[in-house]
Amino acid sequence: MSSPFRYLITLEPLGLLYASSGRFLSAENLVGQAGEHFPPDSPAIAGLIAAQLPRSEVRVLHTAGPFWQRAGELFLPAPLNLLQAKAEESRSSRQVKERLVWQASEDDSTPGGWRPASGREPPVKPLRGGWLPLSQWCQQAQVGTEVQANPWKALPHLHPRLREDERVSAQQDALFLELAVALEPGVSLAYLSSHEIPAGRYRFGGEGHLVELCSSPVPQALLTLMAEPLSGKSFALVTPGLWGGSRLSLREPLIHGQTAGVQPWHRHGHGPAILTDRPQPWRHRLGAGGDGQPRLSRGRWALPAGSCYHGPPGLELPPWPDWPENWFPKEGFSFKQLGTGLALPLP
Repeated sequence: MSSPFRYLITLEPLGLLYASSGRFLSAENLVGQAGEHFPPDSPAIAGLIAAQLPRSEVRVLHTAGPFWQRAGELFLPAPLNLLQAKAEESRSSRQVKERLVWQASEDDSTPGGWRPASGREPPVKPLRGGWLPLSQWCQQAQVGTEVQANPWKALPHLHPRLREDERVSAQQDALFLELAVALEPGVSLAYLSSHEIPAGRYRFGGEGHLVELCSSPVPQALLTLMAEPLSGKSFALVTPGLWGGSRLSLREPLIHGQTAGVQPWHRHGHGPAILTDRPQPWRHRLGAGGDGQPRLSRGRWALPAGSCYHGPPGLELPPWPDWPENWFPKEGFSFKQLGTGLALPLP
């Protein structure tokens, strides 16, 4: 199967954007920025695009992200196996100093693990995460490769008063904390899409913030990576990974349907080796109900983008576009349509 994504949708903010984690705070406790969640996940761009499409097209809409772009260069979440240090002359970039690789055990007495490729443990706790240019994906194993920090800054501010019909907190003296975000000049948010919509200005991310939307073909380098089989390789997620059922979140796929409960990435009693970080909350709106009130999806936990996997011996794993939809949770539609768990091979 070829990639379902044909267009790269870029969003240039006209001012500030909303961090989609505003919360109510009591007058006694004004701590709340820990809930910041930015950039918006792919359901946000899916909702924007779906509003411009006929219902028949919405059924086959695929989106993925978030990413960002600057000067024509697409940036993807850096794999968590890249150990970094701050660059000496730059606050916004880091340099890869070491990388972790999966090393299988030679016998049953020593477990395998993700270990430094050089065999030397880093002397200090390294940095992880950040964003890697698409042009450097295949060169990320080289020491000195640059990784970018987040190109935005949160600007929290309080709304001390709300109309009674807008108030959703039981506390009458509650304050609403809005986390607005300012992107650096020249930076645009980027998402993958199966459909194109007219360029122009749209509301995006809540609180009435505006963006200038443009579309272009998906970079060929990204399509090439997405077409590579993953059998026998380590790979990294570049979007959050949502696995499991409606009531249980897992770190790997679970088959849904007639053979429910089967973990397809297990072979001979062994599962994949996973390198990840703390899970992140995932929730989105499903539209309005019969009473006109917004309906929310079931809250879930997602593996963060950048999580790395290495399959057990004997696992035949095709490219992400060929992954069956019954590996993904379903809530009216398969979460594969939202681009969750989008995987690229590690060099």
